[in-house]
Amino acid sequence: MMGLVLEGGGAKGSYHVGVYKAILDTGIEIQGIAGTSAGALNGAMIVQGDFDICYDLWKDISYSKVIEADDEEIQKLQELKLNRDDLKILGEKLRTVIADRGFDIAPFKRLLDLYIDEDRIRRSDKDLGMVTVNLTDFKPIEVFKEDIPYGQLKDYLLASAYLPTFKTEKLGGKIYLDGAFYDNLPFTLLQKKGYKDLIIVRTHGRGIVRKLNRDEVNALVVSPSEDIGKSYKYESHMARKNIKLGYYDGLKVLRNLKGRYYYIESSRDEDYYLNLLLSIDDEKIEKLTDIVHGPSLSGKRVLFEYIVPKLGQGLGLSEDFSYEELLVGLLEKKAEQLEIPRFKIYDFEDLLQIIRKKEVVDNVDNVDNGGPSTLEKIIEKVDLAAIFNKDEMILQAGDIILYE
Repeated sequence: MMGLVLEGGGAKGSYHVGVYKAILDTGIEIQGIAGTSAGALNGAMIVQGDFDICYDLWKDISYSKVIEADDEEIQKLQELKLNRDDLKILGEKLRTVIADRGFDIAPFKRLLDLYIDEDRIRRSDKDLGMVTVNLTDFKPIEVFKEDIPYGQLKDYLLASAYLPTFKTEKLGGKIYLDGAFYDNLPFTLLQKKGYKDLIIVRTHGRGIVRKLNRDEVNALVVSPSEDIGKSYKYESHMARKNIKLGYYDGLKVLRNLKGRYYYIESSRDEDYYLNLLLSIDDEKIEKLTDIVHGPSLSGKRVLFEYIVPKLGQGLGLSEDFSYEELLVGLLEKKAEQLEIPRFKIYDFEDLLQIIRKKEVVDNVDNVDNGGPSTLEKIIEKVDLAAIFNKDEMILQAGDIILYE
């Protein structure tokens, strides 16, 4: 059985949507989902078979869908474009929030009523688990849908997302707190139910996260490759960005794509990349030696004993990096410098050819327009006060190794 774990994180939950789309496109069948807070809400919509609705909800998310708030006023506040009347209204609303001891989450309740169908969730053959904290009884609650009394599933989803900043309300006579304060990444819920294979989606939201024992479970972990914003920023432009990022980050893990910043497909073995390095002639090796300030050795010995380790260190690779990782890293550096679009799946050789063509076009344009050459662009980025510039070294070395 394959299980899916969705970490809580408020507005960061938009990232889950992109990852799940990657799961669908890869053809992986999910039998059970466990989540906390936004992860529980997204899990519920997926289990009831409404991923498209979940997608539409997040791509158009706003503050007013979660709390009683005016999106325009919040935008003004963030941009510090408040006039005297705006400040007066804001002051009155803040006093109301303080008096009520938190934000009114009536919109979030309406959202649950609109999007959650308890009967369909219970009829689904997929498991659904969630986490919350019962403050009244001082105990954590980890439940699956079959453990929840009929008619209370929405209450449990609300309880799982109940932040301290929300207006204090009782559910069934008890007060609850966001499940992140006990377990924000509840993979143990699925483990206890017998799941051995998991896809774990991180958001790095604030909360308690248990240590994963990889000897007990076969886990694929999808984690954001760049910042996905704040948990309280319910803004559609950020959510759409996170959905796209989650999709490609998900594909990277599920399809074993290479690269840190780009998404590179490679069906070639390590010998292919070794042979690329072996094909570097002595003249190029001499240039590389000068760039990395290498010792007075020559030929393949200085290449593999000094230049390759130096470049790996400059790229931030682990000590036991492979030749594939090195060449993919150099390729990414060059692609980023040339502003090659990031969100696309590239084959290693195809991306190499794109870079070569882009370099030729840029050089022609620069000659015609009198603009700076690629080398001049590199020099512009160099900190002249520094004796040694790592990025410059990587880019120059990449030029020589990849296509000079």
